[in-house]
Amino acid sequence: MKIAVGTTSEQKLEYLREILEELSFEAELIALAVVSEISEQPIDMAETKAGSINRAKNALSQCCDADASLGIEVGYHPNENGDYEILCWATLIDKNGQMISMMSDKLLLPEFHQQILKENKYLGDYVRQYLAENPDNLSQEIGEAIRGRKPFIQGAVKATLAEWINKLD
Repeated sequence: MKIAVGTTSEQKLEYLREILEELSFEAELIALAVVSEISEQPIDMAETKAGSINRAKNALSQCCDADASLGIEVGYHPNENGDYEILCWATLIDKNGQMISMMSDKLLLPEFHQQILKENKYLGDYVRQYLAENPDNLSQEIGEAIRGRKPFIQGAVKATLAEWINKLD
């Protein structure tokens, strides 16, 4: 099984390898530099989902012999109160054209991160500052989840792959 992945991020690829191992699913991963065709920091759910779809489509077009392609996009979305939540969308498109998109759980960002997004600044430039200024255990755990994005990426990717694998049987 060959999966074209619309990223060269070693972090995202490592999270994907962990999920494949957990699901006992063997696949060759082809990491590809593709464009998401959205902003660098998507700040709504629709844009984040579109980024994952575009990454999957563009990866599949670059690797025609792949059995499937996968796009992963992390973004932010304002809730009903206008406060931002972090989330991830993953999209898989297989060689038959079947598309599966799944979203991770969301996490309401701490006030520190809210202000950065509301000021239209790039959040990634400030995540280490939050960790340095908030040494308590809970803030460190939340800060690491936001910095590494692991629970969000793994949640969306695992749900997407599990759905696809179940349909293969």
